[in-house]
Amino acid sequence: MSPEARRQQFIDLGLAKLRYVALEQVSIEDIAAEAGVSAGLLFHYFDSKLDFQVALVEEQARIVGDVALPTREPRDLSEVMPILIETLGGYVDHIVENRQSVLPMLAGVSWSEPRIRAAVKDVREQIVSHFVEYAGNVGIDRSGRFVLAVHGWIAVVEETMVHWLDENSEFASMTRDEIVEHLATMFMALAAAVGVHLDAPDVSGAVL
Repeated sequence: MSPEARRQQFIDLGLAKLRYVALEQVSIEDIAAEAGVSAGLLFHYFDSKLDFQVALVEEQARIVGDVALPTREPRDLSEVMPILIETLGGYVDHIVENRQSVLPMLAGVSWSEPRIRAAVKDVREQIVSHFVEYAGNVGIDRSGRFVLAVHGWIAVVEETMVHWLDENSEFASMTRDEIVEHLATMFMALAAAVGVHLDAPDVSGAVL
């Protein structure tokens, strides 16, 4: 196994653990055992347990960033909402399946490690950048107000997912499709606030 493949193997095993335990509870010994190597070998690829944790969060953030990007680029304004709904469907499904590892990131857990905070912030910036780029390609004015609105919407999406997946919240009874429609409708409202008018989302007719 090449060094790159071995390092990725450790990260993949760590991400699998994060589906059930918190970041701080991921055991180096367990990861090494599952890889069939000694714990000492892992530290040939990561300087410390913290370095390994940073790598896990960076990889998880990268995956969330990929999932959050539009599945295809709209050709005109009429395609914006259908594509957004498709993208939100995949995003919501990924968060649900990986809630243990992703929710702390969305909830803004105060990590003391600057690299973790930077990784999460960079992914959010990339998501905003792609949304703004696609908007410009279909004739939407990429004004400062519009960019700010997209930033605000991303924050609303994350906060909505955190509250919806809280089993004790009053929103827990909402279905997956209701959440997708809710998030899409909020994007439409934010866009309208800066002069961009989009058609109402139709979740029933979307391929999710």
